[in-house]
Amino acid sequence: MRPLPLLPVLVALLPSASASCRVVKRGLSGDLLLLGTVLTRDGALPKATVFIQSGSISHVGDICGLGTRGGDASVLDCAGSVISPGFINTHDHIEFATVAPFPDIGERVHHRHDWRVGARNYTMREAVVNGSAVDATAWGELRHLFSGTTSIVGGQMVPGLARNLDFADGLGDGLHGPAATYDTFPLKDRLGAMRHGDCDYGPGTIDRDTAAGYHRYIGHIGEGVDLHAANEFTCLSNDTFDTIPALGGGGLSTDIINSNIALVHALGLTPRDFDLVAARGAKIVWSPRSNMSLYGKTLNVSSLLEAGITVALGTDWLPSGSATMAREAVCAASAAKELYDVELSSKVLWEMATLNGAVVAGFDDFLGSIEIGKLADIVVFGAWSRNGEGAVDPFGQAVFAPPENIELVLRGGKLLLASSDIKDLASGACEVVASGVLEKTVCVADELGSSFKALEASLQGVYPALLPGMPPDEPTCKSGHHLLPISRREYR
Repeated sequence: MRPLPLLPVLVALLPSASASCRVVKRGLSGDLLLLGTVLTRDGALPKATVFIQSGSISHVGDICGLGTRGGDASVLDCAGSVISPGFINTHDHIEFATVAPFPDIGERVHHRHDWRVGARNYTMREAVVNGSAVDATAWGELRHLFSGTTSIVGGQMVPGLARNLDFADGLGDGLHGPAATYDTFPLKDRLGAMRHGDCDYGPGTIDRDTAAGYHRYIGHIGEGVDLHAANEFTCLSNDTFDTIPALGGGGLSTDIINSNIALVHALGLTPRDFDLVAARGAKIVWSPRSNMSLYGKTLNVSSLLEAGITVALGTDWLPSGSATMAREAVCAASAAKELYDVELSSKVLWEMATLNGAVVAGFDDFLGSIEIGKLADIVVFGAWSRNGEGAVDPFGQAVFAPPENIELVLRGGKLLLASSDIKDLASGACEVVASGVLEKTVCVADELGSSFKALEASLQGVYPALLPGMPPDEPTCKSGHHLLPISRREYR
């Protein structure tokens, strides 16, 4: 029997004013049609449709453009919701996802080694992974998936949950090509080396030819607010800065800055440094909450955007950063206003959390926007209003959304999370879990090799994966300049 035409069904559901998604039709083909406000780089499209076939997007826009396709698709009416590409988190250290946030001890530092190894008489802040790194990584990926993030650059991976854009084996169904290269210590300074005036960090540092050979190189550079942090960028952007080899090896400056390079943090860079970043087409990964909680400041990102630099958001890690991308966006807006009196629009922040992340990781041909031919990594955010605002801001409805307002998470068209109203769409090994006062259906047991509840029980009360709007013990996003114990001038 030929499937019935879909258009009459769609016309019938158009007047719906439901506050949440509802299943209009359960088809048998595995295809899915979403109706709602679709977020695109060109703006929000109200009463639009997204048609998903075989894990990819085959139609976006007006209903009539579907023609006779989709007669046996499942139909999901989300008239009061927004349909967004999944978030792309381009900076995490996912193996620390079970570690509680650092308590605020009233200390802001000047360089990452001040807190990492206790340099210059600062307090060393140690983060010890609870249980196995594999379980912690799975837990962190689940937290991100349940809050709308479908792709991660995180330094570790488990297969089948979020896409791991820095692992070829973790790219997931439908995504091909070389993975991004993620480097926490481009200068091999893990033990705490800080230099000023030379590049004697030791042997094995990243060099121009090696960096040029990577699809994308995402490196932690200039994490700090003193001259030692600034020196890191100089050593990696000026091949005439230090031409004298160190006795133990290494010691030479290089110039890796190019369009395949993304700098994580980049707090130590000067305006002239950012001019070079812009001229070369390099990118920036911005993690404002970690910046604010550890160093008391963050980038004036509006000036970077004005210079044409692509900026993506990243949560960093749980001890000093944000538990979710939405909380990172909240901090980004707050920090820009507090430090620079800049109002970052919700659309700009949404772009940092979606398409810009795909550009940074080198997968913008496949991810980061709802376009025909791209993979169906899609999140539906239910109706809500930030701070009780009357007017609905569709981009804010997505990028600032608390996890309980998420109605649907798809990765490559596969349902991983659904609200209780649309649980009938779920299939396979699924279970019902509590998300705040609401219930969600999660379908991750096939990927985990166990149920979510079994993993949760084995981790014995670690930092939760299903979070309220305000995560517990969240690190501060206030500047805390009054807490700086030593003048920056001593180190500049």
